[in-house]
Amino acid sequence: MKVTKMLGTALAVAMVVGSVSVANAADTVTLKFANVTNQPSIDAGEVFVKVAKEESNGRLVIQHFPRNALGDDRTVTESMLMGDIALVQTQPSVLASYVPDLNVWDAPFLFDKIEDAWECLDGPLGHAINDQVEKKGLKYLAALENGYRNYTNSKVPVKVPADVKGQKLRVMETPLQIAMWKNWGANPTPMAFTEVISALQQGTIDAQENPLSIIDSNKLYEVQHYISLTGHLFSPHILYINKEIYDGFDADIKKAFDKAVAVYQETQRKRANELNALSVDKFKQAGCEVIELTAEDRDQWKKMAIDGKIYDMVREKMEHPEYLDKILNKEYKK
Repeated sequence: MKVTKMLGTALAVAMVVGSVSVANAADTVTLKFANVTNQPSIDAGEVFVKVAKEESNGRLVIQHFPRNALGDDRTVTESMLMGDIALVQTQPSVLASYVPDLNVWDAPFLFDKIEDAWECLDGPLGHAINDQVEKKGLKYLAALENGYRNYTNSKVPVKVPADVKGQKLRVMETPLQIAMWKNWGANPTPMAFTEVISALQQGTIDAQENPLSIIDSNKLYEVQHYISLTGHLFSPHILYINKEIYDGFDADIKKAFDKAVAVYQETQRKRANELNALSVDKFKQAGCEVIELTAEDRDQWKKMAIDGKIYDMVREKMEHPEYLDKILNKEYKK
């Protein structure tokens, strides 16, 4: 049996094949898919299951577990590396400690618009970065939309960094996030997401930042009047599969699987675009003020990030820091 490494440890474990059977061409192949709470991904996951079954004449069965039903990002990623779970959609930052170039996706203001993000991620530069997971026993399958992160608060309409000065902002507990928001003038406060709504209601914090789908599904717009479309971070989700499982597929299963993945990516991105537009309308109807930034506004945020050496922090974490420069210089453009 091939030996694989468990994420975050040097523990060697034997490959577990309980989540997939590939004994002969007549076998049914069953794959566990650990999906996220993102509604576009849940909707697209149902299509993924259907297409896999149809394209394989019933031989390929995707067992879909949305809403983190099998555990948090790190837990399911470890299980995928061991072979207990075949497929996982997660944030690339989960693997960034082991594939350092994945830190690039945590840099602010990489893309001016969603089309630029997909051109980069789907092109040679995006693959040069994301395909590196193969050295950890995974296969990169697709980039999905987790969404641009946007700023909400209960005090003022935020357009430029000066507007966030002194605001108590909930952030994820990462050095880059904390440094980034301190640089922009806010008072970043690391906090578990489960505590955010009550903290906003009680005034413990003034603001938070998340993709529109999270602001919508968690009803954050009910406790935050100002919703600024800062788009300061584009945070992709990535679909991975255990590479040994994938390499064990026969030709027919592999063809059906690849087709299902392509449809999943297309459906998820399209659904995300639809729901983002609906979310903005919902926020306005609920009485929120939705603030859009101009190119000049965005330049202020980006210039402060450069002057504050935020991009240098990202470069220091990367094995190939030139990838960040290529993205910032739009060298992925055709």
